[in-house]
Amino acid sequence: MRGKKQSNAEVDFIVQSGQYIIPVEVKSGKSGTLRSLHQFVERSNHPFAVRLYAGPVDKVQTSTPASKPYTLLNLPYFLAGKIRDYTE
Repeated sequence: MRGKKQSNAEVDFIVQSGQYIIPVEVKSGKSGTLRSLHQFVERSNHPFAVRLYAGPVDKVQTSTPASKPYTLLNLPYFLAGKIRDYTE
C-alpha cells in the first residue's frame, strides 16, 4: 500500500512465487486501469504481475505508464486458487 495526501494506491493481494512477490489486481470487468499494479511493478525487482478479471486466460507483454516493460498474466476469476500454479 502506498499513501499520499492526494491519493492511495494498493494492490488487492500478493502471492509468493519462488523468490518473487507477485502483485495481483482483481478487476470487476474485462477492462480497467491498473494504476496500483503499475506502481508496484515500477518498484519491484521483477517484471511480472497478475490480473483476475472476467475474461479468458491471456499473457501479454506490456509496459507501465513510465515505460517499464513487464508480463501481465490475465486469469479468469475462477482460477484465483491456481495463481501459484500459473506463475511458476
